[in-house]
Amino acid sequence: MKNLLRLSVAAIAVTFLASFAPYSFDKLYAEMETRQLKAGKYVTIKGEVCYSSSGDMITHYSLPRNYVLVSNKQGEVKLYEPAANTVILSQNTMFSSQTSLFYYFLSGKAADMGLTEMGYVQDKVYRDKEMLVSEWRLKKPAKKELVQKIKLVHKDQNPVYMHYQDAGGAIIRKVYYYGYTTLDHISFPATSTDITFQGKDSSVSKTVFHNFKMNQQANSPYFNFQIPANAKIKRL
Repeated sequence: MKNLLRLSVAAIAVTFLASFAPYSFDKLYAEMETRQLKAGKYVTIKGEVCYSSSGDMITHYSLPRNYVLVSNKQGEVKLYEPAANTVILSQNTMFSSQTSLFYYFLSGKAADMGLTEMGYVQDKVYRDKEMLVSEWRLKKPAKKELVQKIKLVHKDQNPVYMHYQDAGGAIIRKVYYYGYTTLDHISFPATSTDITFQGKDSSVSKTVFHNFKMNQQANSPYFNFQIPANAKIKRL
């Protein structure tokens, strides 16, 4: 009976994973608003996101400050501040455009939210009422890695929740995905709430994407944004 149950869950998982496929598109535009609560204070961030199939992503922030964040799938990041004509350069895979929601959903990665590419393997998968729950661990043990285990929950084939655990088993981050909308035939979470824990403190961010435009309708000038050649490089 136990083996039959395992086979049934495995069959569900295989069918589930096979239902995701990369989406063929040229570019996507969306406006965003994030409300952050930290140390009892709210901060509102507004901007627009220009994401291309090449993996290039340009985010123009208009509130609380005007600046432009340019990133690509190799993890090259450039933060340009027009008022000062300065640019900060960084190289970190954590900031790669391939860690964005747009990459996960438009590239058919919503089944594992990119965890396989990030070096995690599925430990177990099981049903919890209408939810499909998968638990992940590092493929190669690495004690220095902050995140050791991850839980990913799907409902109706859409990711609805993730949490991240450290080596001591403490949950250090929770993310909820909801407000799903359809971009062509792709389900995309227009709203997400991210809770990060640091000791006894925590910060909460709620991000809402709206005014989606795809391909020919996506015509923001920021798709072709170039940082001025005379911008001063600012070291961190």
